[in-house]
Amino acid sequence: MKVRVHELAKKYDMGNKEFLNLLKDDIKITVSSHLSGLAEEDVKKIDKYFENINNNKEEMIVKPEKTTSNGKGDSLNKKVVETETDDIFEEEGLGNGKKSQQIKIGKDKKNWKGAKPASGEKTTDDEKSKKNKKKKGRRTDFVMKTVDNAGSETIEEDGVKIIKVRGEITLGDFASRLGVGSAEIIKKLFLKGQMLTINSPISIEMAEEIAMDYDALVEKEEEVELEFGEKFALELEDKDEDLVERPPVITIMGHVDHGKTSLLDAIRASNVVSGEDGGITQKIGAYQVVKSGKKITFVDTPGHEAFTDMRARGAQVTDIAILVVAADDGVMPQTIEALSHAKAANVPIIVAVNKIDKPEANPQKVKQELMEHGLVSIEWGGDTEFVEVSAKKQLNLDTLLDTILITAEILELKANPKKRAKGVVLESKLDPKVGPIADILVQEGTLKIGDVIVAGEVYGKVRALINDRGERVEKVELSQPAEIIGFNQVPQAGDTMYVIQNEQHAKRIVEEVAKERKLSETSKKTISLESLSEQFDHENLKELNLVLRADSRGSVEALRESLMKLSTNEVAVNIIQAASGAITESDVKLAEVSNAIIIGFHVRPTTKAIKEADVNGVEIRTSNIIYHITEDIEKALTGMLEPEFKEIYLGRIEIKKVFKVSKVGNIAGCVVVDGKVKNDSNIRILRDGIVMYEGKLSSLKRYKDDAKEVVAGQECGLGVENFNDIKEGDIVEAFEIQEIKRTLK
Repeated sequence: MKVRVHELAKKYDMGNKEFLNLLKDDIKITVSSHLSGLAEEDVKKIDKYFENINNNKEEMIVKPEKTTSNGKGDSLNKKVVETETDDIFEEEGLGNGKKSQQIKIGKDKKNWKGAKPASGEKTTDDEKSKKNKKKKGRRTDFVMKTVDNAGSETIEEDGVKIIKVRGEITLGDFASRLGVGSAEIIKKLFLKGQMLTINSPISIEMAEEIAMDYDALVEKEEEVELEFGEKFALELEDKDEDLVERPPVITIMGHVDHGKTSLLDAIRASNVVSGEDGGITQKIGAYQVVKSGKKITFVDTPGHEAFTDMRARGAQVTDIAILVVAADDGVMPQTIEALSHAKAANVPIIVAVNKIDKPEANPQKVKQELMEHGLVSIEWGGDTEFVEVSAKKQLNLDTLLDTILITAEILELKANPKKRAKGVVLESKLDPKVGPIADILVQEGTLKIGDVIVAGEVYGKVRALINDRGERVEKVELSQPAEIIGFNQVPQAGDTMYVIQNEQHAKRIVEEVAKERKLSETSKKTISLESLSEQFDHENLKELNLVLRADSRGSVEALRESLMKLSTNEVAVNIIQAASGAITESDVKLAEVSNAIIIGFHVRPTTKAIKEADVNGVEIRTSNIIYHITEDIEKALTGMLEPEFKEIYLGRIEIKKVFKVSKVGNIAGCVVVDGKVKNDSNIRILRDGIVMYEGKLSSLKRYKDDAKEVVAGQECGLGVENFNDIKEGDIVEAFEIQEIKRTLK
């Protein structure tokens, strides 16, 4: 029987990641993950490697440690090191010019730079100023970061000036950032026939052209929307030394009646803390269990709908998803839905095959069915761990918890417990006696009673903290769930909660968030096939996301195949989920998160789904004829294709005479030598066959009257937009740009 990599890592008291690196670099054994099995000859090779290391260690001569006495006749072993420490003391201002004899190394070692001065020592000026600041009650000012539309950054790299432009910029602003006089640039453009003023806006192309004359570069910057924490400077950077290992957060998902709740209860019942009188007092929808001295947090969500709700609001709570599948039923529609949601969240999946105590249980069938959906068991060469359990008989629960801890170790989950707390609101409600109550999960820092908190459009002060066992606590630590009492209103589930310096700061943040939400609600666009073409132009998307529903599994496959055939090398159909049954509220939420369209074939949405789609602006298209669906999708994909343009030649005009008119500029007297020219035509001016200017006509006249068009042989007068350098003998060529309709075929 093959031995797993993580079992050997445990045997040699090493971390999984460290052990994998050792296998690859030193022992030259290649494995895909910590869950891979090792052949017998590989195990012998590893044993021999560690045996050689132990032999080498025994051969090394170890100096005896110096022995000191504690004054009571007992000898104490203490490691001592003789060293010159002048530099250390001099650096700290404690040096006396003598060499220190010994520095004790042990638990009571002092970190000189971080140590607090003893009662007899003097404090530094910096420390005094810090104390004074605290006494005066100074607080950090309210900070709100915004994206500067002017785009004011100018940098220099390798001797080249780089001007970063965001949005529109005027000629004057650009000249000052370029470090030249605006009059100089106006003159240059005038000589090229373009009349602009200091306040005229210039395009990015024109800015690049001007910058080339001064050996500078222009970069266009896209405007980025700041996240809540970044906007109000609430995200604080962590130092590596402050990061500690945190418990993993687990969400259990799966089909209804497959034993999700039973499994949660069984895990908790087997880990009940002695002091709960043997009962299960589940106060909130999340709790912690302890396995091998390590904590694991389980979030008890009412199915994958709540899981998606949080993703829709941008909260990534879960580290690992447990997919529960009944061994007697196998993969069901909601199993596939839950799997789609877990994949969309990009979290590791562990499959718990439940109800293995039943006579009709068939775990192999479950593995086979899930393999069709991309989850391949480790035994079959994949990378998904399957654990066979029974919630009813409490079988293999320890194995499941061990698998969770191994997966968490590979993920290297760390956070800083010292900073101001940050968490996510799992659930919220209004209690008629207590007021607003929120169930939260702390993701960073430590939350304490008295902390000022803000979450979305609500704020408050922590008045009480209740843990998952219903006990009142003074603080809540990393990955720990708790119930908070103290918000001024009920916060939304999925909102991020931050601890703020003071209440004034919190009020300002709440006001700004409320303003922004109102603005976003008024400008929120709905998703429809008709608007997709414009949307893709702006966002440069090349995939059309779809959620498919049909009356049977066969119909689902048929519809999937028909739609996948429409994909080309430029645009593609991306089917996020395809399942049989009615269109549900869960489908709408998944479509909202993924920016997708819901397609129904021979099925209709439920009442809740219709309401949810209406609220969130998700389009549902249903039809009983398959080719109607494919036609609609084909039209949408066609709209996503990059447009093609063709230039159509119209005619030519030769300039015979140039007249200078005050306050207007140069006007040309011309004759049409070929074709026809319209007053709205695109034109280019040719001088000796070289293009001098491309743009539009500002005027076209026949004698003194405006003309819509002139044809070959006619005389006319014309003016050119933003170009004054016209000369006798120049040729004005007229053309139009025609967009060619593209098709997928």
